[in-house]
Amino acid sequence: MAYNKEYMILILDVRRTASEEFKEKATKCCANIIKRKICTGKKDYLSFVLVGTDRTYNDINTNDCEDDYLNVVQYTGELQIPTWKLLMNFYQFVNETPSENGEWLDALAVAYALLKKGKEHAKIQRSRLILFYDFNDEYNSYKYFSEITETLLSNQVELIVVSPDICYIDNPANDYLPQAIFDSGKKSAQRLENEKYALRLVSECNATLCNLTEAVAAALKFKNTRPWCWNSQLRIGTKIVINISGVITTKDETTIKLKKVWNEPDEVLRREWGYFMKGKEIDVDIEELMDGYMLGGSAIPYDDSMDDDKLKLDPGLTFIGFMERKHVHNKYFAGDSTYLILHRRGMKSSAQRLDALVRALLDTERVIFCWKVFGAKSKPRMVVLMPNELEDNFPASLNMMEMAHHSQYHFFEFPRLRSERTECSEDQLNAIDNLIDSMDLTLKTQDSETPRKTYEKNALPFCHLPHIFEHNFMDLLERKILCKAGEDDEQFQEMLKDKNFVEAFWKLPEAIEEQAKNAAKRVKKLFPLEVSDEWLKKAKASQAKEVTKQEAGAKTKEENNNIKLSFDKVGKTNPAEDFEKLLKAHVFPIQDSTQRDLKFNHYALQLRSVVKNLICQTESMTPQDFEKITAALSVYRKRVFIFNAFEEYNKWISSIKSEVVNRHLSVFWHKVVVKHELGLCFIGEPSLDEQMKEKDFYSLEFSADLEPKVALSQQEMEMNDTEVDDMLACMDA
Repeated sequence: MAYNKEYMILILDVRRTASEEFKEKATKCCANIIKRKICTGKKDYLSFVLVGTDRTYNDINTNDCEDDYLNVVQYTGELQIPTWKLLMNFYQFVNETPSENGEWLDALAVAYALLKKGKEHAKIQRSRLILFYDFNDEYNSYKYFSEITETLLSNQVELIVVSPDICYIDNPANDYLPQAIFDSGKKSAQRLENEKYALRLVSECNATLCNLTEAVAAALKFKNTRPWCWNSQLRIGTKIVINISGVITTKDETTIKLKKVWNEPDEVLRREWGYFMKGKEIDVDIEELMDGYMLGGSAIPYDDSMDDDKLKLDPGLTFIGFMERKHVHNKYFAGDSTYLILHRRGMKSSAQRLDALVRALLDTERVIFCWKVFGAKSKPRMVVLMPNELEDNFPASLNMMEMAHHSQYHFFEFPRLRSERTECSEDQLNAIDNLIDSMDLTLKTQDSETPRKTYEKNALPFCHLPHIFEHNFMDLLERKILCKAGEDDEQFQEMLKDKNFVEAFWKLPEAIEEQAKNAAKRVKKLFPLEVSDEWLKKAKASQAKEVTKQEAGAKTKEENNNIKLSFDKVGKTNPAEDFEKLLKAHVFPIQDSTQRDLKFNHYALQLRSVVKNLICQTESMTPQDFEKITAALSVYRKRVFIFNAFEEYNKWISSIKSEVVNRHLSVFWHKVVVKHELGLCFIGEPSLDEQMKEKDFYSLEFSADLEPKVALSQQEMEMNDTEVDDMLACMDA
């Protein structure tokens, strides 16, 4: 099925009498049109016709009419899709030997014959003729003007005429819309006659007149009369279903289509497999391998059963919930398009439901948060449906915007650039304003009758310029093709020498450039550049600080290596202090991580044994025992995070809890473990499940008739005496 295709024929004026600058720019404009169609992956058809050549070669200059359609050459070959090869052929085709004769109506007739022939071989939606012609003082016959224009109009052939002398004014008779006219000035009668018939093309066959500035935009612009619709359903709960149609209102234009290529056509591609662990290649058995994927630098195992947990939704919009409109910030919108959601045509019940839904959302100032699934194989995307204000002549509608996930948000904070020290004077601010005004590309005049070279009131129509990435991309590709072609053809070697991309695409108009230079000199004078060595001082200070830090670290490391202890075991008197000294003396100096972890586990086992003996083998614990156990647990728990020994600690502290429950040591548990948060260890911020586990771990329940086996001081017993609390309460009353 050939849909949305067009057949475009580019007609170029190559007569000797035509302006050389116009011919050169017209060729470049045609090349840009071809490059744009190549890089956007368009499957349109292209062909070329030259008018003003020394020879005659076209399909309608036959033996029956040898004296007609002279000096017109058509491009040989069948319908061709835009390719780099076609661009190279175009560069060679325009080098036909020129002559002084050649009529533009003959060229239109030859081009229309090409269109008619092309439609017999392919299904084409649009037919377009782009005529680049200099309507100068040369003679043109207009005998068949009406016949040709009627043929183009009746066959819906779009005609775009590009001439160097066309400019624009705002037409007050047509709501001040831009209108194309020819430059005024002293002209010959024949030139005025040529321009008169060129202007008649607008009224007689709906032609578009433009200059070279607007040519590319006009050639690539077309109206889509059939908007694309996405027919689907909006499901709210299990019983409310609204049949909807989604129409794209705005879409990010994706003009460049890239194709991944692993190798050149003449290269051999081979795949080699290897298995590595910590940068070293290893040999493995196939049975030991498992599927997985990389999450950053971590390998995550993967199994097909994991797909069962994925969200599976039917195509359409699935309701999640309602949200207040003020909570949906514009900066969280994502995606490359927006949709207008309407009820499906001809479904009155859906129209009534959607109307009621929109009214309710407007009254409550809320929006709908839902899943969007485009097709059966599409991934669900989060979208928000925002109601539009109701209008008498328009059905109820919603705007659908895609929302980004939290992991996609990136917030940046930038330091203040302005301070009291960098405050600008009034002269400096005026100089900057003058520089901005001197480079202002908008027209200064408000007079709509003043002719201008651009369609809009703007000297640089940003809306018509392709993205700079697209421009650079197309130019680089063209240069690569020219380099290959230039190896065998002198013509392309000359083109490479003459081609200056920066000059062609970035040069400003001379008047604006001169004004900007003068304004820049003023700015340079008011903002003198001074040599400052503040950055060097800061760099040296930072370097000195780093050197001092490294020396201190080396000194500490040397002291740790020189520590000699008279013991090699954690004692009961000061277990925390002994544990720290043993780590500094015998653990930290070890370079090998495996040996260091083994040594740490050795001393951690001793500390756990001492703490457990203090808890379980003591008949009654004193407050001094509480402090001793608290210090030991704190230092152990702190080192657990360094040596990644969470699992051992969590198992051991759970066994301590079991002993506490068996011995009913509630006071010890709350004063030591709960108060100082010495329970389970978790990596990073604990999840909801981990928070629940932590809460359950700290909770203990004891029978009221059982007393804890802990000796309390006189002061603590007085603090726990309820009779004393009642007496104090009565005194306050």
